[in-house]
Amino acid sequence: MASHCRICSLVLVLQLLHIYSLGICGFKHQTGKDNVTSPTNGKLFPWNKMRLPDMVVPIQYDLCVHPNLTTVHFTGLERIEIFVRENTRFIILHSKGLEITSAVLLPKDDLGSSKPGKQLQVLEHPAHEQIALQAPEVLTAGQRFLVVIEFHARLADGFDGFYKSTYKTRDGETRIIATTDFEPTSARMAFPCFDEPSFKANFAITIRRERKHIALSNMPKIKTIELEGGLLEDHFDVTVKMSTYLVAYIVCDFKSVQATTSSGIKVSIYASPDKWSQTHYALEAAVKLLEFYEKYFDISFPLPKLDLVAIPDFQSGAMENWGLITYRETSLLYDPKTSSAFDKLWVTKVIGHELAHQWFGNLVTMEWWNDIWLNEGFARFMELVSVSATYSELQIEDYFLNVCFGAIARDSLNSSHPISNPAETPTQIKEMFDTVSYDKGACILKMLQDFLSEAVFQKGIIHYLKKYSYRNAKNNDLWNSMANPTKSLTDFTMLKVTHILIDHVELGSKFPWLVGAGHE
Repeated sequence: MASHCRICSLVLVLQLLHIYSLGICGFKHQTGKDNVTSPTNGKLFPWNKMRLPDMVVPIQYDLCVHPNLTTVHFTGLERIEIFVRENTRFIILHSKGLEITSAVLLPKDDLGSSKPGKQLQVLEHPAHEQIALQAPEVLTAGQRFLVVIEFHARLADGFDGFYKSTYKTRDGETRIIATTDFEPTSARMAFPCFDEPSFKANFAITIRRERKHIALSNMPKIKTIELEGGLLEDHFDVTVKMSTYLVAYIVCDFKSVQATTSSGIKVSIYASPDKWSQTHYALEAAVKLLEFYEKYFDISFPLPKLDLVAIPDFQSGAMENWGLITYRETSLLYDPKTSSAFDKLWVTKVIGHELAHQWFGNLVTMEWWNDIWLNEGFARFMELVSVSATYSELQIEDYFLNVCFGAIARDSLNSSHPISNPAETPTQIKEMFDTVSYDKGACILKMLQDFLSEAVFQKGIIHYLKKYSYRNAKNNDLWNSMANPTKSLTDFTMLKVTHILIDHVELGSKFPWLVGAGHE
């Protein structure tokens, strides 16, 4: 009877805290004029919404980039294979700060033909960071085409898009590298693209560089070609299907340490030459954590290699680019002679966070940014799970407890919001990367794990990852996967409480309370 009362109390408390906000769950396009005047040529832009239309979708990008680290500019040539879903004369995609010098349309089967392609007129809508490529005739549904675009721009001075980063050697020499950071909406600053997470595609990256540099990208290098003038051209293998914000490439002069996991994945840690000696602990941790995740998720890491790179100028703690993770130096480098115990915990947990993203976020991606917590909340939670299992001496449980207390305090403010919240513009999307998505999301997942049991919770995670691999998912997809293992349980109340807690994540703006055993 006491146990039954505790369960009833739990249901009642969660129901009382269940806040329904019916306007939250649906995405609504902006309203406004039917057409927007293009400031570049006075013509009407054919699309008036922030979200791209899906009349045309990308299949594969073949992207060649040449960053000139002397002039601090880059040039690019890309071929985008597209599939036409509905008859249209316009290909709408993203571009920001890029000078497009040519745009040509070719039938998919005419790539090797000497017949000239059809010129596409470029219309711009800078306020929405969009361009429209206007074809001379209607593109028929069901056909595939190649869109060939030439462009150039200056390497960004900030920390978004394709930008320059500098560091000083011990001799005081300033050196420049070129690196990327695309999440959430900055791939469009590096190459014209369908820069939304649901437009997944394959990417074949080619980088031109000087001989004194190396080039890195998501996939292993398959060949290097010598060009006239002493330049080298590195060709990388085609990626798995993924979102644009996960694309990455770097041109630098870094050194690396390497190891191989038990499943044959090559892991490398890169840093500037003077800090190369501080990479060894990160290598040990990355190998151990990657092996843990492959077993825990019951899904092999899908790429043949994984690079972790310490970037001298980096805004966030790290970025989970698939196969090429970039880090702030303090989040990856560890010197056993001078670093503190907290430094070791920090490096370990950030590595655990970004490696979790290789499954949560990369393999399965949220359909839209309002559900970014599906990436970040789970990655924060998996820090606890992975580091506790592999480096128990670091006592990450104490750190995680402080995270939850901090999340509760911030969530009590009037400025707090539901974990899943509307976001449309780039500014609104960036605002979603906050403690609600990361910390509150992780703490509620911990509550759900404690309620369901570790075994049932893990089964739900595995079901979710396997069902939606290389696809996009919404909140309900995760919840259905989490509830799926409980359907075999005889306690119907457990299933009901799970759904109540899950609904709160979408609609509630304050922490739910779980009444634990012993509270009668």
